[in-house]
Amino acid sequence: MKTTPHETKNTGYGIPPEIYDVGVGWDPQPEIDRLLLLTRQAGVEPRSALELGCATGRLLQPLRKSVPDAWGIELCSTMAQFARKRNAGEIIVGDMADFALGRGFDLIFTSANTIRHVLTDATLGHMWKCIHDHLAPGGVFIADLELGFDAEAKKVGNPATWEIARGEMRVKATWLVTEAPSPKSRRSKIQYTFESRGDKSPGIWHERFELRTYDAPEFLKIATTAGRLKPIGIYELRDPYLVETPPEKAIGRHLVAFHRPEA
Repeated sequence: MKTTPHETKNTGYGIPPEIYDVGVGWDPQPEIDRLLLLTRQAGVEPRSALELGCATGRLLQPLRKSVPDAWGIELCSTMAQFARKRNAGEIIVGDMADFALGRGFDLIFTSANTIRHVLTDATLGHMWKCIHDHLAPGGVFIADLELGFDAEAKKVGNPATWEIARGEMRVKATWLVTEAPSPKSRRSKIQYTFESRGDKSPGIWHERFELRTYDAPEFLKIATTAGRLKPIGIYELRDPYLVETPPEKAIGRHLVAFHRPEA
């Protein structure tokens, strides 16, 4: 008997964690290797790490092989529960823009575009203060994000689509920029679609949300003023390489690294 996929339209956290985890289930090891490389190049051998917006713990679980003292913050309780079940570390249900954990970390990081979910200037300022206060002196913060207003505008109506299988489940994911940011609002509108195509848990789920768009010089300025962090560098992802890029030429997906000064 053929099952008709159901469709839900959500503006919050409506994608089931097991569907989301398959849809973003590409090999995490290159991302882990890049985080560790940049941290070690800054002279830090990380003994502790914190991921902001860790979702299902896709990166934290393999990171624990190198950094056993790994923590994550995740706003969605069902995502956090999934991360705990996979033994991804100490997972806190909370807001990455407003947290107090009572300790510091050698490495704090965000995965692709996660930091762009924080939209307003006031919330941004508070998030950067939290990052500064939880980063050990000399510690490293790394953000993975796409940069550039023009680059974002070119994606409108041009979806990125991929499909990943895990066991009997196949998930097709589509990332679509539906509205480009204006210089005033700085907000892109996104539709993220996950379609489970196997016989197990068939369905279609949509997430609609906004992301803040940055040019690299603006991102550096906010981190150095609100976060009181010192830039290490901006690195373009050209797999398997990282290419250091000046801020004025940083367009597309980059890792941006900072450290907290010792004094």
